[in-house]
Amino acid sequence: MEKKDGKIRLMSIDALRGFDMFFIIGGAGLITMICQAFGCNNDFELIKQMSHVPWEGLRHHDTIFPLFLFLAGVSWPFSLSSQISRGRSPLQIHLKILQRAAILFALGMAYNGVFREFKPQFRIPSVLGFIGLSWAAGAVLFYHLKNAWVRGGLIAVLLCGYWGLLRFVAAPGAPAGCDTYAKEYNIISWLDRTLMADHIFRPLYDPESLFAIVGGVAMALLGMMAGSLLKSEKFRPAIKTAFLFAGFGVLVNLDALFVYVMGDKIVKSLWSPSFVLSAAAYSTFMLAVFYHLIDVWGLKKWAFPFMVIGMNSITLYLMVRFIWFGGITKYFFGGIIKEIGEASALWAPVADRAISIVVLWVILYFFYRKKI
Repeated sequence: MEKKDGKIRLMSIDALRGFDMFFIIGGAGLITMICQAFGCNNDFELIKQMSHVPWEGLRHHDTIFPLFLFLAGVSWPFSLSSQISRGRSPLQIHLKILQRAAILFALGMAYNGVFREFKPQFRIPSVLGFIGLSWAAGAVLFYHLKNAWVRGGLIAVLLCGYWGLLRFVAAPGAPAGCDTYAKEYNIISWLDRTLMADHIFRPLYDPESLFAIVGGVAMALLGMMAGSLLKSEKFRPAIKTAFLFAGFGVLVNLDALFVYVMGDKIVKSLWSPSFVLSAAAYSTFMLAVFYHLIDVWGLKKWAFPFMVIGMNSITLYLMVRFIWFGGITKYFFGGIIKEIGEASALWAPVADRAISIVVLWVILYFFYRKKI
């Protein structure tokens, strides 16, 4: 844990965020290429985990987005406490929340290429936009609801209400007895097609549908409750870890209840309750592990590469979209990659991807050293 200018910063949060971002900046592709270099085909389980499920189900790659939102929630109690200690008024705090949401929404539009395309059919939903709106709604609710039981009750109401909507309300015109979670018949995708027909990613639905924000708000609030626990001075650090692992167990059992008893389905594009609970269970487990290793036991060296990535995650997310780092890699390391390719065509892509990741990390390390 670091404390600077009155702000508390848990190194485990940055490290876990960096671990999450590693898969976005090329880590998933690198793992896939290494497996292929050893002769594994696309049916190999580890390779499958490095890509999204087509619609229903859950793989590791599907946890990246919700973990990032969860960690944004974890950070909020620390940020809120810092703002209050600096004398910010409720109005200033709310304006700061709205400002952050607006910036993330605008950056999401830029990431989608609104300026590049510059046409009426630009895509509105985005990862950053969804995070911004979900986090902002969760932050306002967390600010006004002071009691942990009330916050937990609100999350239950959100998830149960959203389950009822997905489970029992089909899209208008859907045939009787249809699967209300199917792309063609669920109410969320119907709203996408009806209200944002020219502004969604795919003809039938958008994987970051803004109408699925109920699930996003629940995820953000779950992260905020975890952050509130970590910020609390009532418990020793080891006890906080135990509570996180207990929370993981509770979330797993609730997920099983939704799936096997209530008939919910794990669909990332809908942020269905069972998807939220599955992803939140994974996020809570990973937070418990990283927190205990780094902030309780003080084992920091192994996590330093991830911390460097995690401290500038949004910058990195945009950099890999706007800047072609492959040119830098080829200019400085093209000869090495060529030599590797002549020795083994299978390992050349591995070297190319690995060096590109290192180049990105070095740039982020420069930011870290300059305290940017």
